[in-house]
Amino acid sequence: MDDINLCQNKAYSPHIRKTIDYMKVNYHKPLTLENIADCLGINKCYFCHLFKKEVGKNYSQFLNEIRIEKSKELLTDTDMSILDIALAVGYNNQSYYNMAFKKIVGITPLKYRKKFTL
Repeated sequence: MDDINLCQNKAYSPHIRKTIDYMKVNYHKPLTLENIADCLGINKCYFCHLFKKEVGKNYSQFLNEIRIEKSKELLTDTDMSILDIALAVGYNNQSYYNMAFKKIVGITPLKYRKKFTL
């Protein structure tokens, strides 16, 4: 994902840089906005404002993009089921995963696997 890779080149505030780094490593875990803000020791509303201002998208959008990027690798590099991939990248509901994947990528995970697997 270009946006995620480009994040490494941008100068973010320490709170946002720490959040993005944490999200990239822990995408498979439940990452609630409340927990992130608490860990940073800042107000949730302020964190949301700061994240959107610096990253250009909200926290949930960015987290979904990270998870979908990781799932694309699993779809093409493994024979894991779609459900197992959804669970592995942090979704606890395959329907929501399918919807998020299609919204971001434009096709379903199954179509993506068929299209990009040799």
